[in-house]
Amino acid sequence: MKLFTKSAKSSELLSERECLDLAERISELTERLCDVRANFDIVTDERAIDALIYEENALLCRIEALHHEAREHGIKVQPFQR
Repeated sequence: MKLFTKSAKSSELLSERECLDLAERISELTERLCDVRANFDIVTDERAIDALIYEENALLCRIEALHHEAREHGIKVQPFQR
């Protein structure tokens, strides 16, 4: 799956290795988010559910920040589906 492409519009393009690192971080966080969401079906304790909600929100914020960073550097990243 191709996660990004470089755009020639940005004056501050990242190296290919930096682009791959950014895409890898987004992919890892997305996988963790899927795991957290799967745990909602398993967990019944109210405190554990609260912890999952906080973790989900933190992961969403980190993914969004990485997408913003990618856009700033002219990298087109496949959008994340909430």
